[in-house]
Amino acid sequence: MRVFFIPALTTNKVFLSLNWAMKHVAPEAFPDDRMHRHFYYAKALAKLGSETTLMPDGTFGVRRRFGPTAVLWLPAPREVPVLRGRRGVTILQAPDRDMDRALRRSGAIPVLTPQSHAVLDISLSQDKREAGFAQKWRNRLNRARRSDLQVTHAPFPRDLDHWLLRREAEQRKARGYRALPSGFAIAWPQTRLFTAYAEGQPVAAMLFLLHAPGASYHMGWSGTTGRACSAHNLLLAEAAEWLHRRGHARLDLGTLQPRRAPGLAHFKLGSGAQVETSGHAWIHSRATSLLGCLIA
Repeated sequence: MRVFFIPALTTNKVFLSLNWAMKHVAPEAFPDDRMHRHFYYAKALAKLGSETTLMPDGTFGVRRRFGPTAVLWLPAPREVPVLRGRRGVTILQAPDRDMDRALRRSGAIPVLTPQSHAVLDISLSQDKREAGFAQKWRNRLNRARRSDLQVTHAPFPRDLDHWLLRREAEQRKARGYRALPSGFAIAWPQTRLFTAYAEGQPVAAMLFLLHAPGASYHMGWSGTTGRACSAHNLLLAEAAEWLHRRGHARLDLGTLQPRRAPGLAHFKLGSGAQVETSGHAWIHSRATSLLGCLIA
């Protein structure tokens, strides 16, 4: 569970900015093989100009400012924090439903619903992983393997003008979703870019951030030819095997949004990924503690 300390939420606009940042930028409350709990996350944010703080327990906090509001993100406590008597506003993300139940009795108020992630167990052998494929997913993979696609992989170039960053920015604008800044991928210490080519031209790509013993899918793109050839099925299968051979055990494919992006959710789950769900995000202050107790 992560904890945030801020002096006040002065406007609705500030709260909405903080609301979005918690979902997309703030460290996740997961064990250290998760991207947002890994030291590389703090290192990447520091390279982007964020102020990071090393805590006595060896984890880190991130200081940011949203308008007039200063925010300190702290790593997840292993136990429910003592909230009574704490000054200002505390915002924290429950890692699971057990912590949710404990926080419901603390005077905190839930403000964000739980998020679900698709997580692929890549500690398994290739045969066992492929046994978990959905039938349509397997069929598309086999079609891609029979095609003339050529797959290469290498660390991501430290180039802000890289073609994948430009294509992903265009895709993000067209589809209306938000993401971390382009520089985040360049700032991440260890990466792997898998690219599918047809007739010498890139037709699809998937970028992964490495944080052993885990890894995370970060961004991807597929053109018309790539989609017709099911290139992403091939890229994900190749990436999972490459990561497995290098000792990675867990591949986070990102959040599931079946209503907003049903095709992407089906793709992730069709790969054999399992669903992991966090608890709620909570807010606590002296002003809200009484209300929190009343609605518990």
